Amino acid sequence: MLKKTLARPEIRKVIHSKLDNTIKYVYRSQGQIIEFSYIDKKDSKDIICASTQTSCRLGCKFCFLSDYDLAVRNLSPEEIVGPISEIVDGLPSRNDVLLISFMGCGEPLLNLDNVIESAKQIIERYSGIYKVVRFAVATLIPHPKLMEKFIRLVHEEKVPMKLHLSLHSPDDERRKVIMPSAYPVRESISFVEEFMRKTGGSSEVHYALMDGVNDRDEDLGALISLLEGRNIPVKFLIYNKKPSVDFTPSKRVKTFRTYLEHFDIKTEFYVPPGGDIGSSCGQFLMEDYARYNAKKKRSVKNKKAK
Repeated sequence: MLKKTLARPEIRKVIHSKLDNTIKYVYRSQGQIIEFSYIDKKDSKDIICASTQTSCRLGCKFCFLSDYDLAVRNLSPEEIVGPISEIVDGLPSRNDVLLISFMGCGEPLLNLDNVIESAKQIIERYSGIYKVVRFAVATLIPHPKLMEKFIRLVHEEKVPMKLHLSLHSPDDERRKVIMPSAYPVRESISFVEEFMRKTGGSSEVHYALMDGVNDRDEDLGALISLLEGRNIPVKFLIYNKKPSVDFTPSKRVKTFRTYLEHFDIKTEFYVPPGGDIGSSCGQFLMEDYARYNAKKKRSVKNKKAK
């Protein structure tokens, strides 16, 4: 039996940020919207933020996706590599490094085989064109078996990979409230250390400080206790406000960074790019959310009218 060939995703829109140099590429594939972003930080890297699923059902409170019941499907290697190749091949000039960041829509570990296969295809295609081709994955670790498999595959396939752990709270109970699908904190940090030890890859913790949610003194103390001496840096992300929850960005970023660095824990403050075009953290498919919400409201209104 002949294997069915999937149609290549079709470009629908190219949107340029007015805040920075981010460009969002909107594709349609199998009737669904998938999005990718090109990020230019003027640091000698061509960065592509890539989706791995069409949506997500892990329910993180601060993510825009958790408000909408959009269909979730794992993207195939063709659906990941096709748009990436189209974006890279269309660049007017190239930098020295190509970084594919699997941090767009979806949880990468839930589509692990296709993510690793996509990485292998990208290496094969671009390793002779760029001086360096490397990858990054952001995950909350939805299941320990998936993390074990991820470490094994990265090691066996020799994929140059950086691990970004979505932590956002050092307290298990509080973290479960904002990230109900996340694996326990200390076990997650042990996995991060195992990843670095077995693959030789680097890692960091992602932490979006939110006022009164994860920026208390006890959170700071617990974060220091968790990370001291482990050589795992913390990247503090600015929190993108979401209308359906009353979380607000914390004003304690400087305090957290000062104390952590006093204990030799490296830190960085990062404003994710493309916030005005729905390319920032947790914002992919924002236009799709709006259309879905409007359609849902019209449906409810029509039912009431009947």
